[in-house]
Amino acid sequence: MSFHDAAQWLSDTNLSTNLREAPYPYVVLSTIHVLSIALFGGMIAMGNLRVLGYAMRDVPVSRVIGQFRPWKWTGFAILAITGVFLTISEPLDLYDNVYFWLSLVLLALVGLNAWIFRYGIYRRVAEWDTSQVTPQSARRWAWISIVLWIALVFAGRAIAFG
Repeated sequence: MSFHDAAQWLSDTNLSTNLREAPYPYVVLSTIHVLSIALFGGMIAMGNLRVLGYAMRDVPVSRVIGQFRPWKWTGFAILAITGVFLTISEPLDLYDNVYFWLSLVLLALVGLNAWIFRYGIYRRVAEWDTSQVTPQSARRWAWISIVLWIALVFAGRAIAFG
């Protein structure tokens, strides 16, 4: 079975048809998806702004990141669940949509960036936790995170026009 055949099979399921054709599910899922992007991205942005020294300079970096972590993961869980259902609702349209695939690549890069930060630079946060000016390497990864998130939001929005 090819990937296109799998998308066709998924498109023919009752779940996909109901999500696509019923009056409310797609609109509700889309709204929740956008709100979860705002929650997840906002929490990440606050952590990045602290690392960059643009926000909450008097609060330790680990405290800022730790405070937002539960909200960030809640936003991500909702984002992932609604994203899966939105994908199920129109798999054939998304199969041919370059912005959908670009969004997935950017999401993977966002995750890789977060992993590198968390298990690389952030492991030594105790050395610079209370510094108003964080190390150049931490600031570089925060900027990369912001750029990737902006690109992801634009690519995600472009899905509707792809």
